[in-house]
Amino acid sequence: MIRQVAYGRAMMAGALGALAWVALTLLLRTLGLPVPDMVDPVGAVALPGGDSLLRWAVGLALHLAVGALWGLVYAYFVFSLLPLPPVLQGVAFAMGPLLLALFVLRPQLRLMLAGAVEAGLLVRPALSRQAEMIGVPAALFVGHLVWGAILGALYTHPTGYPAAKPPRLPAPKLSAPRDLIIPREQPPPEDRFMFATGIEGSYPTIEHGRWRMDQMQSCGHYTHWRQDLALVRELGLRHLRYGPPLHLVFRGPGQYDWGFMDAVCAEMRRLGIVPIMDLCHFGLPDWLGNFQNPDLAPALAEFAGAFARRYPWVKLYTPVNEMYVCTKLSALEGVWNEQARDERSFVTAVRHVAKAAVLMAQAIRAVRPDAIFINSESGEFFQPSTPDPHVQRIAAFENERRFLPLDLLYAHPVADTMRAHLRAHGMPDEEYAWFMNQGDVHSRAILGVDYYVWNEKLIDSTGRAQTLGELFGWYVVAQQYYERYRRPLMHTETNHQDAREAPRWLWRQWHNVQLLRQAGVPIVGFTWYSLTDQIDWDAGLAVSRGNINPVGLFDLNRDPRLVGQAYRHLVRVFEPAMAGDPTLEQVLARAAAPRGDGGR
Repeated sequence: MIRQVAYGRAMMAGALGALAWVALTLLLRTLGLPVPDMVDPVGAVALPGGDSLLRWAVGLALHLAVGALWGLVYAYFVFSLLPLPPVLQGVAFAMGPLLLALFVLRPQLRLMLAGAVEAGLLVRPALSRQAEMIGVPAALFVGHLVWGAILGALYTHPTGYPAAKPPRLPAPKLSAPRDLIIPREQPPPEDRFMFATGIEGSYPTIEHGRWRMDQMQSCGHYTHWRQDLALVRELGLRHLRYGPPLHLVFRGPGQYDWGFMDAVCAEMRRLGIVPIMDLCHFGLPDWLGNFQNPDLAPALAEFAGAFARRYPWVKLYTPVNEMYVCTKLSALEGVWNEQARDERSFVTAVRHVAKAAVLMAQAIRAVRPDAIFINSESGEFFQPSTPDPHVQRIAAFENERRFLPLDLLYAHPVADTMRAHLRAHGMPDEEYAWFMNQGDVHSRAILGVDYYVWNEKLIDSTGRAQTLGELFGWYVVAQQYYERYRRPLMHTETNHQDAREAPRWLWRQWHNVQLLRQAGVPIVGFTWYSLTDQIDWDAGLAVSRGNINPVGLFDLNRDPRLVGQAYRHLVRVFEPAMAGDPTLEQVLARAAAPRGDGGR
């Protein structure tokens, strides 16, 4: 596993650990304990005949440098691999340098200093045999113990940042006023089939709101945003799933920091990129707290309206990304944001998020009535492993739960069992009725169905969900969503954690799209997500480890991966055949027609 290392943080942790070792040694010697000095012998190698104070200073510098270098080794090769708390993990790692110090460095130092001692350049204190055999090894052990504990305690988060101390977004100067940007290459006047990619823009909090897992920051987009946009066009793509970093842009009620987005949007227009704006992606600004906040929906609606007024040329939106995943991981599985683990918290989060999606769509349409909403959702399926009625009931319930946020958004009546569940966990009948009366929302909606290798799950004999792999595939799962909502579809996310397997996975997903189109289902786009590699998604962004997931069309150096070349080829081959597809407006009009008049 390749990982991203916070080099400065790792070296600082190693150096501070070494400094603490020296401070402890000086303290014990001041108290009169016979603790050997570990710094002076190291300095004596560099300055065998120099001033004792200078020699000690040089030894200290070398000691700190060695500690810093070992900190890098720990950060790159060992951090997060041991199933131990951070301090104990650092202590366990320190046993390796301890063995080298005892059996390699100590004998080598003795040999290297022997000549200077014989020449009278150095006076080494005579140690008893007991001190040589026990005292020095014990001092080395305690010193490494202190060093390792501090290293482990300080180097804990290679990615992300404290939620209370967010970075300032860059605010590049525009080459021209926003309203005067002249596109270098005009996009087509009407959107038809959309080949797309996306900038991974998740930003949930973990550790009960203390740490922000900001993928745009971790993956370098805040620094390389201009290059990233250029790479989109280099691939031959025009459509890009992109989200403003909500937690950094939406500073408070009526307070916005538009500088970064102004520059990004201007460059998109210059390059002819058509964005699908993803306004809320797994997280919230600190001042809004988490998805249990009843003020969430009106606040996000305010932001959506302000965004639409600021960028009136944007037509395609995803108000809230993957509502099911967002609420489940935040309020049922205890991974992100509120980190709750109960049904009432889950239902509360679903109520707030679905209402936010409704109000955001309405706020945007108040500014731009022809806006189109691509509601990206995780395509899930639960398969019972046995005919046991208990297992069957769990699978049936989870197969209803996966639809819940979309049911509320699209005013689709839920099953009786789910309605009883909602009522039992805090949803009033009048609120449910409000959702069922918002039928206009879906009229401008395209349903995005995301699919990964872990989306299909098996309910085992104990009632637990286990990742099943690709059993039925996107074709079957997406068709289930289409039959329920009768909305045009888009394959809005997929990738593969194995970079070698990724090109084959790309073609399998594309052939699923082709097959479902041949079955008469209106599908208007395909997305490989994301443009670049991601960080820590192998652990679901639950912890900050710095593991690089090689899922991008480009790596984090912005060099192309094999799947990027395969996608460029796929687009080049199939895009001409899609040129005759109906426009999105035509697809939406057909979806609105009565079933007998060509609704399918």
